[in-house]
Amino acid sequence: MRFCGEHTYLEIHHINQNREDNRVENLILLCDKHHKMAHADVIDRKALNEYKKALKVAYLGELHVRVESLEKLVREMHQTDDRETEVTFCSADPEIALKTSNPRPAAMAYTLEQIALRHFEKERGFFVDRSTTYVKDGKRLEVDAIQESDAPEGDAIIEVRWIRKRYLDAPGHITQLDAKIGIYEMMTGRKAHGVLIAVVPKESMKSESELSLIRKQAALSKLKLEVIVYSYNDLHFDPGPITGLFTSTTPNEH
Repeated sequence: MRFCGEHTYLEIHHINQNREDNRVENLILLCDKHHKMAHADVIDRKALNEYKKALKVAYLGELHVRVESLEKLVREMHQTDDRETEVTFCSADPEIALKTSNPRPAAMAYTLEQIALRHFEKERGFFVDRSTTYVKDGKRLEVDAIQESDAPEGDAIIEVRWIRKRYLDAPGHITQLDAKIGIYEMMTGRKAHGVLIAVVPKESMKSESELSLIRKQAALSKLKLEVIVYSYNDLHFDPGPITGLFTSTTPNEH
């Protein structure tokens, strides 16, 4: 059997034709035509098992490509982001405790993400699962939040982005969300759409004329995507400057 391109009308077939045997290894998804051929023994069990193995290999290959592509997108976006890191002065004296801490930009980004998600929950009237991770066949997918639903548009994959400066507006934010939706649907078999929440400093940046690259890319997507923009004022939280004053870790001498 060659790979079938049909994806609209699919049916589950029991390879050994025992409807009571619902083990995963005994089930295969076929189009209506090939399903009838299997029941007529035009396609035998050996061929079905070989086809199932081939489908598995193709699936793993496609999943690998998609995850690798997403990871590349994330790396590229990080390179264009000017995330300043804090410097910690450490003493070489082994008797002095070593101090480590999260960089302020990362801490503020996470705080804004959680506040923005709570604001989104209040507006929509439902809770979301936060910081969700999916692992399948050794591949990993992380999303900021998800809301599972039986609605026609499927589950909502929600990503939060801190656009603290206008030049951080980029189509890559939407490209990443598109990629995550595709991987999610492959991993779970569930339909999904996307919600991108952009957190901006000023009310003026909520205008339709702002974040033009994000909005344009969302409109070009073949998936259903929604772009929501919250200001610091909406969230009642201002992270302030992302760089702090350097402080010495040398203990006071008495």
